[in-house]
Order: sequence, then structure tokens, then C-alpha cells
Amino acid sequence: MSKFTIFLLIKLMIFWLVTTNLVSALTEDICKGSSKPEACKKIIVRIKKEKEIDPNNAIRKIIDFGLQRSLILKTNMTDWARHRHLLANELAAIKGCLDAVDVTVDDMRKTLKEVDDLESAQKAQDMQEFMFHSGNIKTWLQNAINALQSCGDDDFAMPGLEGEVKEDTLKRVADLIIATQLAIWTIEYPPQGLNTR
Repeated sequence: MSKFTIFLLIKLMIFWLVTTNLVSALTEDICKGSSKPEACKKIIVRIKKEKEIDPNNAIRKIIDFGLQRSLILKTNMTDWARHRHLLANELAAIKGCLDAVDVTVDDMRKTLKEVDDLESAQKAQDMQEFMFHSGNIKTWLQNAINALQSCGDDDFAMPGLEGEVKEDTLKRVADLIIATQLAIWTIEYPPQGLNTR
């Protein structure tokens, strides 16, 4: 057995032990910012079960869920910008946040393509390709989270932006960040049936 194979097996075993012990802690951490914490916790339990049965489909489902939520948020915010009587700073915040949502939509679409490549690498039992596509997925999803966080940290952080528009936007953005974190969490479970070459 090569040093790389031994290292990889040890790493996967440690990761498995850590992730199984952290599921309840992770559930609490991710779901505490959700507008529906109980529903969030149930989703995590369901994803964990689905991941054991069909890992790639579980990843695809959660990314697609995030993409659909991003598109709905983009539609709503565009409608607000056009048809609500917003103050100038509210309109500026919405437009800045819309840019972040556009980045998120782009990144979610890229990750769906990467999941297909990930599945091909897994079928071919090519660990190097698998890790490459897994890394790409995590990079795009983390980029989406960073963009969404800028919505609250930058766009809606200016003074005088209190009220329904800010509250509604940030609640939806927080739920979208959670969906994206769940996708990262899902991809980080060790793959089953994958050997090194």
C-alpha cells in the first residue's frame, strides 16, 4: 500500500469520526440563523440519509434548491427595485444585493456542472479527479456565501436602512446562505466506493 493511500485512508477515517460527532453541533450552528430552524434541522437529517444512499444526487438536490431560492430572491428583489417606492439608500442596497445574488446564481450553476464531473470521476474511481471537482464545488459555493454575506455586511449595513425591505431581504439571504452551507457540508462527507489509483 502506498504512503498516499495510507494517508488518504487515515484522513478519511478521522474525517468520518469527526463528521459523525459533529452532525448535531453542525445542525445547531447552521440552523440557528434560519427563519425556520426546525425545518432546517429536518433537512440536514434527510440530506445525511440521502448522502449515504446516493451522494451525488444529495449534493445535486441541495445545490439545485439553493439555485432555485437564488432565482426567486433575484426575481423578488428586481420587482422591489422597479415597483416599490423605495428610498434612495434602500434602492442602492437592493441593487448591491442583487449583484451578490447574481454571483450566487452563477456559482450555483457552475457547481451543478462540477457535480456531473464529480460523478464521472467517482465512477472511474479516479481519486485525483474526484478531489479536483470536489474542491471546485467547495470553492464556488464558498464564493457564493461570501457574495451573499456582503449583502448584509456592506449593502444593508449603512445607517437609516431599517424596516421591512431590509428585514425581508436579510431573512431570505440568511436562508440562502444556510442552503449553500448545507451544500458544502454535504460535499465534505467522505465518498463511498472510491479507491485511489
